Amino acid sequence: MYRTDKSKQLFERAQKHFAGGVGSGTRSPASGWLPNPVYVDNGLGSHIWDVDENEYIDYLVGGGPLILGHRPKPVIEKVCQTLQERGSIFSLAHDLEIQAAEKISELIPSIELIRFDNSGTAAVQRALRLSRAYTGKTKVVRFEGHYHGWSDQIHWSNRPPLEAAGRRNAPRPIPNSNGIPEELAGTLIVLPWNDIDLLEKTIQAHKYEIACVITEPILGNTGGIMPQPGYLEAMRKLTAENDIVLIFDEVLTGFRVALGGAQEMYGIKPDLTTLAKAMAAGFAAAAVGGKKEIMDLIPKGEIMFGGTYNSNLVVTSSVVATLDELSKPGVYEKMNALGVKLAGGLVELAKKAGFPASWTGVGSMFQLWFCEQNELPRDYREAAPIIKRSPFSKLWQGLMERGVLVQPRQDNLFLLSTAHTEQDIQTTLEAAEAALKNM
Repeated sequence: MYRTDKSKQLFERAQKHFAGGVGSGTRSPASGWLPNPVYVDNGLGSHIWDVDENEYIDYLVGGGPLILGHRPKPVIEKVCQTLQERGSIFSLAHDLEIQAAEKISELIPSIELIRFDNSGTAAVQRALRLSRAYTGKTKVVRFEGHYHGWSDQIHWSNRPPLEAAGRRNAPRPIPNSNGIPEELAGTLIVLPWNDIDLLEKTIQAHKYEIACVITEPILGNTGGIMPQPGYLEAMRKLTAENDIVLIFDEVLTGFRVALGGAQEMYGIKPDLTTLAKAMAAGFAAAAVGGKKEIMDLIPKGEIMFGGTYNSNLVVTSSVVATLDELSKPGVYEKMNALGVKLAGGLVELAKKAGFPASWTGVGSMFQLWFCEQNELPRDYREAAPIIKRSPFSKLWQGLMERGVLVQPRQDNLFLLSTAHTEQDIQTTLEAAEAALKNM
């Protein structure tokens, strides 16, 4: 029987001294965790157990980092050995950062030089600074529905209310938080995604102002929307022809959708890439890397790139161990095949229960949408009305009560790890069938 008593008690206790009772808004009731957040006791492989002794098959996987599942033995052993034999941080150079940099550059050819950081948000800030310094221009093109971290300069129009966002061909930048200076809006050009013609017109009109275009190559932060055929290729061509830096934000897709990230899937080399999440299997690692001529601004002293915790021994040892595991033959084929089986099974069960259903994304990160295939959104504006009417929260509740944990919103994702099994998929589909019938 599903229980929540202890989680409820801990939430009440947490709110007395802990702002909102949680460490991040994505874990809060405001983000769908109702009636209170899940308080976890432990995780192992593809499963977690909460303080009420409920067991779940976990499709959150820490929001993306746990590509090898909970407590992956090779990574834990490598980090523990490093801590015991060498230490945690020197704020001096060491060989592990070289090893980690070499591995990433080998797997992602567009990254000729790299620097490590501690969060995706920080890596994006560095990439924007590098772009502006390299081009001598200021403005950033970003797209509605995309998420590039919470810094003031880029945390705009992630999920803007459409009534405030303006016309589709000329969206207004909408800050995602109070406390962000309105003056920063002038440094941004916001566009809908997947529109080649509008992107081309915008670049032609503002090419002497635009420093960079930043994009998630797969729109993971709005339910795994895929790029339209030719869209990323056109983006690459337009930016290259107009002295504009192309940034792929692969914080979510990097080392998740393929060993070389989404840029490997599409055969495109961006100028800069931001990485985090799956690169370290649960440890707080991030990086920005790309063309030598851009990254060389750092050693030349033209760009300040500091950080006490950057490329510390814990981070770099976890990166090395994680990439060793992900480089083994068949890892992605198996993980993506399981994800496709789950996604297809969920669509079939939803239709059987009388709901329109389809899915977007790839096997290791996808979303079930309660709409017909021909209604699948191509951008945030098309997704917003589907999200508004979606019964996804009821499915989430039904799955959770049956031992399956997913992110609670229609614009979130199912995320897989290499620890998920055929049995996990079968059990999940059985839970989904029961939950959908109840809906």
